[in-house]
Parts: sequence; C-alpha cells; structure tokens
Amino acid sequence: MEKDEKRPLDGLEQDGFFQLLVPTDGMRAEIVVKKPLTEDDLAPYEELEEYLRRKGIVFGLTKEVRERGKLLLTNSGHYLVAEGIRPQRGKDGEVRYLFEEEVHRDFLEEPESQKELFGILHIPEVRAGDLVAELVPPEEGIPGKNVFGKEVPAPPGRPAKIRVGKNVELVEGGEKAIARVSGRPVVVGKVVSVLPLFEIDGDVGPKTGDVHFVGSVVVRGTVRSGFSVFAEGDVEVWESVEAATIKSGGNVRIRRGFFGGEKGVVEAEGNVIVRVVENATVKARGDILVEEAALHSFLSAGRNVIVRGKKGLLVGGVTRAGNLVWVRVLGSPMGTRTEVIVGLDPELQEEFRRIQDNLKKARETIQEAEKVFQLAWRKQKSGACLEPKLLEALRKAKEAYELAREQERIYTERLAEIEEIFEHHEGKVLVEEKVYPQVRITIGKFTYIVRDEIVYASFYEKDKDVVIGSFERPRVKEGWS
Repeated sequence: MEKDEKRPLDGLEQDGFFQLLVPTDGMRAEIVVKKPLTEDDLAPYEELEEYLRRKGIVFGLTKEVRERGKLLLTNSGHYLVAEGIRPQRGKDGEVRYLFEEEVHRDFLEEPESQKELFGILHIPEVRAGDLVAELVPPEEGIPGKNVFGKEVPAPPGRPAKIRVGKNVELVEGGEKAIARVSGRPVVVGKVVSVLPLFEIDGDVGPKTGDVHFVGSVVVRGTVRSGFSVFAEGDVEVWESVEAATIKSGGNVRIRRGFFGGEKGVVEAEGNVIVRVVENATVKARGDILVEEAALHSFLSAGRNVIVRGKKGLLVGGVTRAGNLVWVRVLGSPMGTRTEVIVGLDPELQEEFRRIQDNLKKARETIQEAEKVFQLAWRKQKSGACLEPKLLEALRKAKEAYELAREQERIYTERLAEIEEIFEHHEGKVLVEEKVYPQVRITIGKFTYIVRDEIVYASFYEKDKDVVIGSFERPRVKEGWS
C-alpha cells in the first residue's frame, strides 16, 4: 500500500535535520528544525503525526501538526508539537469558625436618652459546650495527562488543623472544637480561644489600680496617666488614654484620643484602632488604624499603618509597617522631620535578632559539652577510671548537649524561614494628598528623603531604589466593622 511505501522520518532525525525534545515530565513535546527541507525532499516520507505516534506521542497534538504536518520541517526553528494537561492541586482544607468575631455597636432607631445615642456595644459570645470551629476537608485534585496519553495524578489539597488556645477543646479527633467556658470567642494568629470579659464602669485610675485580666477588658471611661491595663484578649476604651500603658493579646480600640505625653504605650498582638495619637508609642502585630491624626509618635505595625479620616495627618516621629503606610498628608509645611519605614515586619526583625542570640548560646553550650566529652575520652583512653565528679559532669553535659542540638536545629530552620521572607518583602507608602519636605522614607534597605512637596504619590522599591508613582487606592480592610 501507499502508506507502506512512505519512508519513516527517523532517518532524517538521525542525519541531524531535526530533533525531537520531550522533558522528563512528558508534559510537552517540541521539534527543533536544524536543517530545513523542501517539500520535494519530504515527499517520500511519512506524515509527522505518524512519526509522533510511533514515538508514543498520542495526546495533545497541536493545530500546526494537524494542519501542516511534515511541512513544519521546511522552516528552521522550535515547534511545539504536543502539549499535555497539567494536574491541578486540590483545594486546601480550612478551618471554619462558627461565630461572629468582630466588635461593633448597635444603634437604636428611636433613642430615649442621651446615653442611648452612643449605641449598645455588641460583643460576640459563646456558651460552654458550643461548637466554635470545624474543619473543612481538602478537596481532591484534577488529574492531568501527558503527551504519551498517560494520566498524571494530581496532589490533593493540604489538610488544615484547628489550633486551640485557652478554654477551647478539640473533639472528634481534632475535626471540631468546642468552648469549655462561656465567654467571648476570638482568633489571634489562627489560634481560637474563648475569653471571659471584664468591664470597668468608669476610669482606670486611683479607684481601681492597675488592671490585669486573662480575658478582654472594656473601660467605659479613661485610662489615666501612670496606670496600666494588661489583657490577654481585647481592650476597648470608650474615652481616652493618657500617659498610661495598655498591653493586649488581641485588639485595642480607643474611641477618642491617645495623648501619651511621651510616656504612653499601647501594644497589641492584633490591631489597634484610635482616633488621634499624640506623643505616644503604638505597636501592633496586625494593623494600626488612626482615624484622624498621628502626631510626633512611634507607630509600629506588622502589616499596615493607615491614617485617614478628614485630616489623615501623619507628622513627626517614626512609623514602621511590614506592608503598607497609607495617609492623606505626610509631614508638615514646617518641615517637621518624619520617618516612615516599610517592607519588613518589625516583630519579625526583632524575632530574627533574638533567635540569632539564642542560636549563639546553643552553640556555645554544644562547645562546652564537647570539651567534657573530650576530657572523659582522653581519660578512658589512658586507662584511668572516671571519678564520680567527672561522671556527673558527663551526665549533665550529655543532657545539655542533646537539648542544645535540638535548639540549634529549630533556630536554624526558623532563621532560614525568616531570611526567605526578607528576600521577598513588599512595601509601599501611599499619600492621597501631599507629602512635605524632610520626610524620610525607607523601603526595605533603601531610603528616599523628600526635598520638595509631592502630591498624590506612591513610594515603592524597584531595581534596588525607592521610586515614586501616582497614588493608587489599595484594597485594605480597615479595622473592625
């Protein structure tokens, strides 16, 4: 038959006219034409599709192969002749939290008193035994197929894990979590806890003394100078905070101002929301949202610092954020020195330095233990007996050595994780209206000093420099609802 009379293309391949390339994963096949042939040259040869079939390539043949066939060999170049379908990883499992987490106020439609004008504070709560979280299982992936027609299995989604904190218990093999006590459910750093609530109907001051509480605290007045509030949950202050200290394992909300007198400090594991900050220190692992103005203060956020509202003014002091600083006005016409640093999580930088110190101590412990091991080995080699004092030192050295080795492994792994994060940092400074001279902007490792007024600007790192672009509104969830 005519088909049998056609010569195989293998001979042309062997003579170096073209080369078939298939990577090890078999997801694509290419032909590299090195010496183009004429149509007359190719006339006695089989079709390209037949050649590929004999090579086992039967799936995903391209349109060019089907339409042009062996005429592809008349032009030099790289040609994709077959392409498989890559497998799709399944959707990861997740933790579904079965409660409302955000704090908000409910306003009455027809308030009957001045007090009711301010609304009712809504604080989510659960009862002992209530289900607070459950696992959503991962989904199976969609398998693919390589050019040889073989199915390529898809990896399933990664399973999630419920991380429980205080007053929460895992049940059904870790598939669900229930509250052990009645209180307010919170999620901080992906850990779900239930925290009871403590309310102070007035100021924190001489009548109360300092406040330390394992749950959340609501102060229906002002936190006076010299006093402190420590809470493992959230802290909400209905009035102002003076030169006081607030430390929270959750979020902090100050409805009015924080007037620190250069002594006041607020620290939160979650977010901080405040109307005005002046001469104060605010630190948050999450976001800092200032609703009007931040003046001559130190602000440090793991994610974002946002100063907006009608004024949206950030003047003086130092502001640090892991991702974003977003303001209306930055600096002042008087040239007030204002410093903004973005791109590296402040808490992560501190953790990096702390782990470096701990790693150094662990390695020193290892070295000291090895000295004891060497001393005991030399004595044993010389035939001498190990006295009880040395045996005890050897036992303690072995315990310290094993512990230090494990610490060294953990610290080294964590340092590598943080260094990877540092290498891929992103940071931006956004100014909706105007930035004034004497503002110092540092993004990652690079600094820009503003010499002239700039309007509607964004500052970001590119090609190892701080560059200026036009303002673009980001998608950022601002605080509590």
